[in-house]
Amino acid sequence: MDEQPQDVARIVELGEAEAYADFYHSAPADFAARQGVRVERIGSAIAILMPGLDAMLFNRVMGLGVREPATATRVDDVVAMYQRAGIQNWAVQLNPAAQRSELPAWLEARGLARKDDWPKMIRGVEPPPDIRSDLRVECIGAEHASAFARTLCQGFGMPDLLGPWAAATIGRAGWRHYLAFDGDQPVATGVLFVRHDIGWLGMAATLPSHRGRGAQGALMAQRIRDGMALGCRRLITETGQDTPGQPNPSYHNMLRTGFKLAYQRANYMPAGD
Repeated sequence: MDEQPQDVARIVELGEAEAYADFYHSAPADFAARQGVRVERIGSAIAILMPGLDAMLFNRVMGLGVREPATATRVDDVVAMYQRAGIQNWAVQLNPAAQRSELPAWLEARGLARKDDWPKMIRGVEPPPDIRSDLRVECIGAEHASAFARTLCQGFGMPDLLGPWAAATIGRAGWRHYLAFDGDQPVATGVLFVRHDIGWLGMAATLPSHRGRGAQGALMAQRIRDGMALGCRRLITETGQDTPGQPNPSYHNMLRTGFKLAYQRANYMPAGD
């Protein structure tokens, strides 16, 4: 890959942001109204909000300063938006290639502090390695919607109320959904979202009872192959930090299937009192 850092930032950061924006737009109307689900575009950056679930994963800004320079006024607008929504656990996910070196100082001056980093990953469309697992991977349709939703929520430890929202993307343009089965039992999930020639891999969850059996490696390999068949030029994903004291199996699965670290993305969150 011979892209410049700014090109990689745009591909990886905005590819994920567009996937989440489409996911938020897919929320059933009654659910979106009850939970306050919405997407705001701040220039080319994307902010997702869900006051009904005050958790950073569902309340964050992606892509700030990536396509056009950020401004202090724009940072003020972001902070005010989440404050008006009454959300406490939210983040600006700051790309290291973001334009304006002052951005970290602007965030800190407004009460945000760097909490941790998320590795952002990218690969081309070289065939993935053969991943061995005794589990069966299938690309599924609406007939498995309830099983997908249930497995995703249980695997992530998320509230069941999120299940119908996750299931609402099944059959939606650009989305493909996958389950790994142990016999007839669904035990792990994954999705592939394709827009233009970028494929985003997400929603990877495995039931605690079936971890360590190769489900996510097999799901990742299948999504890579399908992304290749759909004409993707780049595949992207992200995960939590991997440290010696707290290793992250997801990160190592990504490396094993040909992903490389694009950059570490800093999470700036309200520092609190």
